[in-house]
Amino acid sequence: MRIFTLCLYLLIGTVLLGQPLELSLDQAQQKALELNRNAQISKLEIEKAKYIVKETLAIGLPQVNAEGSFQNFLDIPTTVLPDFISPTVYQVLIDEELVPEGSGGQPGLVPAQFGTEYNVSGGVSLSQLIFNGSYLIGLQAAKTYLELSKVQDLKTTMEVKEAVTMAYTTALIAKENTPVLRDSQEKLREMLTEIEALYAEGFVEEQDVQQMRLTLNTLSSQVRNAERQEELTMQLLKFQIGIGLDQSIALSDDINSLAAQMDVSSLLADAVPTVEDHPDRVATQTNIDIQRLRLREQRSRYLPVLSGFVSHSQQAQRNEFDFFEGGGEWFPNTVWGINLQVPVFSSGMKASAVKQREVDLKQAEIMDDQTREALQISAIQSRSEYLYALDSYETAVENLDIAISIR
Repeated sequence: MRIFTLCLYLLIGTVLLGQPLELSLDQAQQKALELNRNAQISKLEIEKAKYIVKETLAIGLPQVNAEGSFQNFLDIPTTVLPDFISPTVYQVLIDEELVPEGSGGQPGLVPAQFGTEYNVSGGVSLSQLIFNGSYLIGLQAAKTYLELSKVQDLKTTMEVKEAVTMAYTTALIAKENTPVLRDSQEKLREMLTEIEALYAEGFVEEQDVQQMRLTLNTLSSQVRNAERQEELTMQLLKFQIGIGLDQSIALSDDINSLAAQMDVSSLLADAVPTVEDHPDRVATQTNIDIQRLRLREQRSRYLPVLSGFVSHSQQAQRNEFDFFEGGGEWFPNTVWGINLQVPVFSSGMKASAVKQREVDLKQAEIMDDQTREALQISAIQSRSEYLYALDSYETAVENLDIAISIR
């Protein structure tokens, strides 16, 4: 019984694996937001921006460092000192009249070694930033960069949906185009058979038969190309979604249902479209905020920087390596203090940097105006193209109905 159940599960799994993944346009878009490579990279950019904020924040928090060192002097450093001992000794001997006056000559130099063969030291230091204008503004800039990455993610989402929509509709058109061409091919074959029969009876000329064969050959080539395009567009759709190219998919929507879902009421208005919420416009406005922060950061470099520190270390000096045996003396060293850096004169370097940031801000404002107008023109153009395509589609449907009724 268990073997039968297992075989049944395996059979069901095999059947399910063989079935194509059925997707509507909305389902394809949602799946693309999860699997599309660009969408995944965009999400990772947001995650990276969050860590940048944390990294920037950590600059102003306490920093603790530990260090240690070990030194083994194979040759203890030697220092040459003036000979101050010999003159003193000879002077005592002269005073005691043990040697004659002037004995000893001129004093020379005496080599001397200071230190021990083994030195070990270890310590811990803590530093804390107390005030730094660049840090405060840099933290705001990091948070603004996070917002910019979210805007870029929104733009990527729109681009992914647009790419999937184009690939989906193209695949639908290719899918519906192939049967139409095949039907026309069959009708041409029937017409060719009829014309060949008429030619055999002498009612038409050979040129008419050859012309029909030429038309049929051309249409047959179009059918083969349409079949290849149908496969190619499906592969492109799978690529845009992010699923494997070997995965079989089926499209549940059709052109008519997608056209019926379109809300064209807003497109029929003649008013200039609002583009304030468009990701490109939001991105340029966020860029203005970033340039303002960069300007403030550059100006803040005229302000002093204040920080504090405290450190403690222990040092031992031995002629024998007995640091782990205990009993030896360790010498402590503890210090704390405050560092203050005050900018005084930079030969105009800071002033020039401020001017550069002011130019960057003006450029960002100009780019924002340009983006706003470009988006408005693009929206008007897209509306015109869509309305023309919609009108052409409705005309084609009407002409098709007329052609069917005539036939």
